[in-house]
Amino acid sequence: MQVLPDAGRGEEPISTPAVHGKLSATLLDPPVVKTVQRRLEEMLKGSLVMMEQRGRAKYWCKVPGASGLAAKAAGTMTYDEALALQTLRRFSTWRIPTLVAETLAPLFDVAGKRLAKVNNEQERRYRKWIDKIEVETGSFVLRYPEVNHEIFTTVSQALFDEQKLEVIYHSRTKADNIEAKVIHPLGLVEVGGLVYLVAAVPRHRDPAMYRLDRVARATMLPESFAYPRGFRLSEYVREQRQFDFMVEGEIELSLRFSNGAGNHLLESPMSDDQEARKVGDALEVHGTVLLSQRLRWWLRAFGPSVEVLGPESLRSELATEIRAMAAIYESRSL
Repeated sequence: MQVLPDAGRGEEPISTPAVHGKLSATLLDPPVVKTVQRRLEEMLKGSLVMMEQRGRAKYWCKVPGASGLAAKAAGTMTYDEALALQTLRRFSTWRIPTLVAETLAPLFDVAGKRLAKVNNEQERRYRKWIDKIEVETGSFVLRYPEVNHEIFTTVSQALFDEQKLEVIYHSRTKADNIEAKVIHPLGLVEVGGLVYLVAAVPRHRDPAMYRLDRVARATMLPESFAYPRGFRLSEYVREQRQFDFMVEGEIELSLRFSNGAGNHLLESPMSDDQEARKVGDALEVHGTVLLSQRLRWWLRAFGPSVEVLGPESLRSELATEIRAMAAIYESRSL
């Protein structure tokens, strides 16, 4: 694989004797030409190489990306390993950075070919397993905007190399912005189908969030930056709750659910200190949570099946909102 031309780079294929000659120049004990021919034909069956017939001579090159792990795995990958890789490929989205996914693409292909070869009933079950699992979101599905592949690749590479990025960003309020800014990429986060870049901005204390589909242009600059020692993306996301949107601090939240709307909280608590009790047909739940826009969205989704008992400020806020909503429907009733 090391001496074969790469079709992905547009390199010209070489003949079997030429392959043997390159091996003879690099190995102390090279195989004979017939052995080289046989091994090339085995790799052809595994779709790792391409062959072009020119008269009676055969010319060879490796398929795009078929090297490294893919070449080593072609003859040794088990069905369990192939199934794991195919499952990862199917159910992962933007969580694998492009530069890593491209490296794994040939390995995914080898896994697919491995599962396609069925010799008995047990192997057939491996092939069918991937069609027996599915993932479905628990919320209303929106058609999220696509992220430009080249921009995502540039951002991922800058994040990997810890180099500065120059971006033109179209925010919701500045959709026609043409002014570029330099930022320091710190991490990528996927939230409900949208991909965000968390980045440090020079002369600003706190990191900023940029939706990748709103990045109109991204250029990786040659200058590197010092990744902040005290920054942890997991803490930024899970402890500071920055993606809860407009976090306002902790509150003691008390709710009363009806019609079984809150029963799922008995198995999936809303907080570590949650307390729940049945009061007749209702379920009352108490716990410490962060007040945010995301919390408000969650509460609104229950409609009349939830009542906010406290804090009083949130109860009054939602009551005012509900009265305004009712007035809209009453004024336009048919």
